[in-house]
Amino acid sequence: MSTRELTADRTRRHRGAAAPVWPPHLPPLDVDERELLTDWLRGSADSRPWPSLLDIAGPGRIDLADRLADKALAAGLFTLKEKFERGRWQRAGVAWVELEALQTALGLPTKSQRDAQRQALCDQIDTLMADPLVGEAAQDLAQSRMALKPAQARAALLQALAAWVAAGQQGLRRDFALHLGHTKAVADGEWAWLERHFDLPALGIGPFAPTLTLAGAASLVWPGGRRVDLAALPFVTLPTEGLERLLAVEPAPTRWWLIENRASFEKQAARLAPGTLLVWIAGRPTRAWTTALGRLLALAPAPAAISADADPAGIEIALAAAQPWVNRDLPWQPEAMEAVRLSHPRAQALGAYDLATLDRLGHTELPPMLAALRDAMRERGLKAEQEGWL
Repeated sequence: MSTRELTADRTRRHRGAAAPVWPPHLPPLDVDERELLTDWLRGSADSRPWPSLLDIAGPGRIDLADRLADKALAAGLFTLKEKFERGRWQRAGVAWVELEALQTALGLPTKSQRDAQRQALCDQIDTLMADPLVGEAAQDLAQSRMALKPAQARAALLQALAAWVAAGQQGLRRDFALHLGHTKAVADGEWAWLERHFDLPALGIGPFAPTLTLAGAASLVWPGGRRVDLAALPFVTLPTEGLERLLAVEPAPTRWWLIENRASFEKQAARLAPGTLLVWIAGRPTRAWTTALGRLLALAPAPAAISADADPAGIEIALAAAQPWVNRDLPWQPEAMEAVRLSHPRAQALGAYDLATLDRLGHTELPPMLAALRDAMRERGLKAEQEGWL
């Protein structure tokens, strides 16, 4: 074998190829040699102990490992460190020559490529955190320690979801998956993750039509005398499309109350005062939800109270939910969103998304209660969920 000593003493020596072909050319390799070399080159270590390479080869490829090591050394793919033991030179470890170029030649990802992908992912998540719809989920993703590929997949889901909602699209989960490329583009685990962060049916994605959930002592009346008595049940969920033909709300409420947190909504539905109609804000208000609520408000105009979490996203959700009242010049006001809510024992520190949302809100004219909450959050660095008090 044509090699030369790079360094040597009585017990250790370091050898390299006398006439290397690498770089830039790989030597001729059998299929099994190329497969083992590929296995050896996964990862980003510039040098590897020989026992670890034997472990990768496994008991069935020991002879192959010896043969490949001789070939790789002669070709200049690595230099070889040896120890003199029991009367002969033993392989101790290898140092790869131009590791990333070698990985690229074998079609393997390099550390530089992974670093670039991680940076691109960080940049993508930073952009997503500035989006009012998906920013909170992007913040959770940024704070997780998820591996690169699944994190990239989730960031792509958030980006697709933002585009879906912005385009006003409606459909089944299958349709959203096709929006990503094919019907199996979203695995069950990813659907579960999306459900933890979003009310997907309210965003126009689900096995069923978009819905609106109501509670109160009133009847909804359709042509032909058909009606739904809301008081017959603790709360009622209706497809938003069905509200397009609604004729009347009897009796008309004296007040509307919109609540973001589902647990808080159900708790208040059980103790609702006469004259109040209660609506669940299913996450960020969507076009279908807002249109349906606008139809109800056209038939039964009344002031509104709006309750959302005492956090930056909660302020934006309250403003979006109030839009049907703003459009009709009807009064509305926040409720149970005072700055004192930040003193709740389960208050949490603001994250990057929260701070970016506060920056956006800094240029927004707010009702006094929400302005005080915004300023208190900025001062104290805290947020809280309304389930703790409502």
